Order: sequence, then structure tokens, then C-alpha cells
Amino acid sequence: MGKAIFITGTGTEIGKTVATSFLAFVFQKMGLNTKIFKPIQTGLAEDGVSFADQYWYEKVVGLAQSEGLYYMEPAVSPHLAATLTNTTIDPALIVEKIEQWKRQYDIVLVEGAGGLAVPLIEKEQGFYMTNDLIREYNIPIIIVSLAGLGAIHHTVTTVSYAQQQGIRVLGLIFNQFNAESIIHVNNIETIKKMLDLPVIATLPSLAKVTKHTMMALAERWLKNNKQKQLLQEVLSVEV
Repeated sequence: MGKAIFITGTGTEIGKTVATSFLAFVFQKMGLNTKIFKPIQTGLAEDGVSFADQYWYEKVVGLAQSEGLYYMEPAVSPHLAATLTNTTIDPALIVEKIEQWKRQYDIVLVEGAGGLAVPLIEKEQGFYMTNDLIREYNIPIIIVSLAGLGAIHHTVTTVSYAQQQGIRVLGLIFNQFNAESIIHVNNIETIKKMLDLPVIATLPSLAKVTKHTMMALAERWLKNNKQKQLLQEVLSVEV
């Protein structure tokens, strides 16, 4: 049986899909058969036909082992997209698919829509949130954040919220990291001191994202034995 890890973020447009792609290439380089599953996808790509996240995985970085479940055209929060398209989101079906992929793959990377406090379903008695799905089915998470100004607050509050919800946080990934920026460097150092969590990776901004550049990034990262050991320690957590 494989392991499932939920990739969430401190907000929208912070690079969860980039981070998920990076992890997929890393795991593949480590010899682990990896599946990407983004169950809820909203909004179209620039071609106006394809769904943005699926287009990214299949066309931009060439990760054919990716799949969705609910595809909705409005580029809005899942609960609103479901209302606008008359779609019924079933959390049990999402988990059923995760369990299916776990039987077929070593690693299943489940990319969420937005952050932990994103509503998936609107009911008369309230909202069913992303954190509800994660908590009810006991899926550990990796949190993705931008590295720049605001990263400290966004990361600390997201981790705090996750812990309050009883969600296991495996580690952090910081996106668009600039090693020459004192703000970026200090942000990471400060967060490390404030949170007892591993920083799995700091990903730079890429001038052009392709399968080749993502594979090269994964290869460079794996050359650091400490980083590889860290990721293996994260994977050793019972999932």
C-alpha cells in the first residue's frame, strides 16, 4: 500500500502545483512510482479549453500520471463553482480514489484547491471545508508558501490552524526563493526558529518552466544528501 500526502498552501497562487510537480519528479528519481491527484479543479487554462491544473501537469511539465475528479469551469472557490455548475462534490468519492491510487502507486500527491480553510461544499448547516476532508480521513500535509514578505505570518498561522484542527504537518516548501534576498533568507531562518517543522525545499523562480527544468531542479536537489535524508524521514511517517 502506498502513501498519500496532501499538498496545501498558505493561500492561492503561491505555487502548490509547482511544488507538487517538483515532489513528483523527486520521488520518481528516487524510484518511487508517483501519482498526482487534484480532485477539484476550477478555471480554464490560457487556451480556453483545458483545465488549468491538468494542462500544467500534462502539457507544461509532462507528468502524465496526473488526474482530477471534479472539473468545473468557473475560476472560483470550489463550493461556489459547484453551485454554479450544479455539481455535487462527494468527499467519500475523493477518498475512494485516493485509496485506489494508493493500491497502485508508492506515493499519491493530493493537491488541494487553495488553502485549508477553503469551503468545498455549502450545506444548510454550514460549510464542509478542505480541513474537514483532511482531518476526517487522516491525511498528512505539506504546506507550500511563498518565500517573500508575509511568509512568516502566512506560514505560522497556517501551521497553527492545521494543528488546531488535529492535522499532521510533515513539513514546509517555500516557493520563488531568492538566496540573494535578505528578506527571503531571514524569513526561512525565522520560520525554522518559530516552528518545529522541517523545511523540505526552497524552490527558486524559474525563468521558464518545462519538464527539463523541473527534472534538473529535482536532480540538483537530490544531490544534497541531507535533503534526501530529510525527505526519507518525512516518508517514514506512517500514512
